[in-house]
Amino acid sequence: MTYKYPIQLTQQFRFCGNAFRIDMYRGCDFGCNYCFANNRGGGIEKGFDSTDVTIIEKLFEKAFDKKDINYKDVRVELLRHKVPLHLGGMSDPFQKREWKQHLTLELLKISKKYNYPIIMSTKNSFLPEEYFNVLDNNIHAFQISLMGYDKNFISKYESNAPSPQDRIDFMLELKSRGFWVSLRLQPLIDLDQAKKLVIELDNRIDYITIEHLKIPQDNKNIMKVFEPIDKTKYYRPSSLRNLELLKSIKENNINEIKKLTDIKIGCGDNDLHYLSDSNNCCGIDTINKNFDNWLKYNYTYFVTCNQCDKNSLWIPKGNVRSFLNPDTRKIGLSTYKDYTDAYVDKKNKIK
Repeated sequence: MTYKYPIQLTQQFRFCGNAFRIDMYRGCDFGCNYCFANNRGGGIEKGFDSTDVTIIEKLFEKAFDKKDINYKDVRVELLRHKVPLHLGGMSDPFQKREWKQHLTLELLKISKKYNYPIIMSTKNSFLPEEYFNVLDNNIHAFQISLMGYDKNFISKYESNAPSPQDRIDFMLELKSRGFWVSLRLQPLIDLDQAKKLVIELDNRIDYITIEHLKIPQDNKNIMKVFEPIDKTKYYRPSSLRNLELLKSIKENNINEIKKLTDIKIGCGDNDLHYLSDSNNCCGIDTINKNFDNWLKYNYTYFVTCNQCDKNSLWIPKGNVRSFLNPDTRKIGLSTYKDYTDAYVDKKNKIK
């Protein structure tokens, strides 16, 4: 079947500056057993969908080849502003299917044609040379996901993914080729494993994003992986379905890791964004000028920017209700600014 919605503004835009995502596939054959996307639908046991590249081509054409037409589609608005795309938010762009279908390669060609910035998230550990022939380190950046250092530890959760050492070697290869490279240390489950990994990569990559494990209570597959857990260390934030580590434990983990490295750290947990060393917990604001148009009007930016002028920030004007889950849509709210302001007001009241 065709994956019909490859480009979306995720509802995380209210607190995330990297919320303009693109996925060439639905479902991922790495099959990590903690993965919310694979276990929620479109996983290995339910089959896979692939996108039709013409869907993406038409959006880019509307954005850049037909500038005289005022489209209401927020995605076109975001593309015209050159908001960086996050490739791999719901499925790995370099999974095994890619070597036959080459959909990510086609996207990279489109990106190159329009000089469009993309930050790619992957667990893969190699790329064929034909990909490097298209890739451009001025507009393409990499986040490599890895949750620990020892192979025996990783294999308990990621039986189909490349080994830790292979992914470390891949990060260093990308750096040697001039690419901006970040480690996505997530989900953080074991602090000692995280420390080993950070020590190994110190001063060898550009950024580290850390996000702790979240356990969806309504997902039996993931709950089974992490049972039994010490429930004295976990809690469920109000109105959310996930169990999370206590904030004090997460904060201690971040501070312990920061002692080990001079690399900037971004905190992906919603209650720890203020501990990030940059204004974007994915580190997009540290790459280069081609990535400067990332979405700044959000809660994370406000709590990490000491002297930011909210009124000077670019904000898309179109209707964003279709990108929100039905239970998060509010009567009378329709725009990006409406929903972000409501989220910020709510967070400030909780303080």
